[in-house]
Amino acid sequence: MTYRILSLDGGGIRGVIAARILIEIERQIDQPLNEYFDLIAGTSTGAILAGAIAIGRKSQDILNLYRTKGQRIFPYNSRLNLQRLGLVKQYGLSAPKYSDQGLIAVLKEELGHRPLADIGQSPRLLITSYDTIKREPLIFKSWQQYKDTVKTPLWEACTASASAPSYFPAHLLQTEERRYSLIDGGVGANNPSACAVAEALRLDYPIKEISMLSIGTGSSSRSLPWEKVRGWGILQWAWNGRIVEVSFDAPSDIHNYITREVMSDPDADGEECSRYLRMQPEITNDKMDDASPENIANLEQIAEDYLARNQHLVKQFLEKSC
Repeated sequence: MTYRILSLDGGGIRGVIAARILIEIERQIDQPLNEYFDLIAGTSTGAILAGAIAIGRKSQDILNLYRTKGQRIFPYNSRLNLQRLGLVKQYGLSAPKYSDQGLIAVLKEELGHRPLADIGQSPRLLITSYDTIKREPLIFKSWQQYKDTVKTPLWEACTASASAPSYFPAHLLQTEERRYSLIDGGVGANNPSACAVAEALRLDYPIKEISMLSIGTGSSSRSLPWEKVRGWGILQWAWNGRIVEVSFDAPSDIHNYITREVMSDPDADGEECSRYLRMQPEITNDKMDDASPENIANLEQIAEDYLARNQHLVKQFLEKSC
């Protein structure tokens, strides 16, 4: 029996791309995503998608979240915006670009206050984050009843996973056992596919019985030439989150490589694994916080064009994942 995994990358507002692709997946399987997939893994905006799917939300509803509430999470574009003065007074000139108040309010509205434990094993939900106190990843798992983090509200696990350095403040999580200072899981696993495969193997599912649909939020085609970046220092790399965007891209590609290699038959002689489908369109605007209606519409169009070109791959994958 096939063990189906859905893996969802981080990428801020670019989660629109994944949401639009998931609408098509949901249409083709003709059933709720949380009934079709056995394990759903997400990082950052992917964690928000994963959490919403796990509690039974439709993909169209999640896309509408980005459309109608994206600007509450990312209310302006420039770090020089006057709305940021409160953060500068609180944290100084190096303050995060945004307060997390909008993010938290939206996630509470959309996900409620249910703990991860309420989701349990049907489907299993995995969310990545990183603890700056112990300097190690924190992986939230809905099915690990013996861990005190399973009592964490879903909205809070998603907030922790989405607290991208320089964009949002680190999130303080206090459990019965200890406190965590949590930042975006994308610093280590912006693409959580390898984490998900590792968990499936740990749960004793043979690799040949695992299928994986991994959805990205767009691979940037915007080049950063050597002539331009060779002289950049901390200010240039930090401006507009450049270092965050670049450092999130690299783990996504590495985890894609690991997952593809682990799932491929060693005797397949370079052939793609039919049980693994990575969906990742190219984008030109790689900003994670451009929540303007124009950019959201553009991201939707990118996803639709990508689906039109790759409809046959989606169909083949779903047929072989039955």
